[in-house]
Amino acid sequence: MNVDEKVTIRLRELIERGEAVLATRRDPPRNTIGFDAFVDSQLAYQWFTSVQNVLSRVFGADSEHYKNFSSQPIRQGLTYAPTRRALGVLQAALEDYEQGYLFNLRELIEAEVFSDFLDQSETLISAGYYAPAAVVIGSVLEDSLRRLAERAELELPDKPKLDRVNSVLAKAGVYPKLTQKRITAFADIRNSAAHGEWDAFGGEDVKDMHAWVSRFIEQHLA
Repeated sequence: MNVDEKVTIRLRELIERGEAVLATRRDPPRNTIGFDAFVDSQLAYQWFTSVQNVLSRVFGADSEHYKNFSSQPIRQGLTYAPTRRALGVLQAALEDYEQGYLFNLRELIEAEVFSDFLDQSETLISAGYYAPAAVVIGSVLEDSLRRLAERAELELPDKPKLDRVNSVLAKAGVYPKLTQKRITAFADIRNSAAHGEWDAFGGEDVKDMHAWVSRFIEQHLA
């Protein structure tokens, strides 16, 4: 599952939870004027906190989505109307994300995720766990190639293999044939590591793989 899918699924989950909060609506007592309906306070607090966390991490604390959501006076009264408005902000955030209006933000998120995985693989390499490191690096490389293909609006079959994406990108001129051959070699190392064929590569091969993939991502996706 790629980054876009994870973010979209999480936002949809939070929208469903927001709708569940609204479903707990309780009307104020009769003969009261100027009072809004109430919602379940525990559910509302939990939902509000979770959404703030996600919006801050995905969109940033300076984003209009985060600020508009946080400005709703949910913590003061936990009433129906501000909760409903907050849900509307969350729905708008999902729509903007799905429609691609946050493309630069996506790139930043992807770059951060790739960096995290490459850091993990570097730790594995330092500890001498070359096979697991090769598998992680290969997975990062495969996902990076799919991102490049999407950015270049290249047609791919459903769930394409790394070799297929590599071929399409090279044919489209995204990178030269020499790069294609290097990627093919690294894909072979990843496959050997995944299948326990540890005699097919050495520690230096994995170190070289890590350094090359890091430079490739910085050049094409950063």
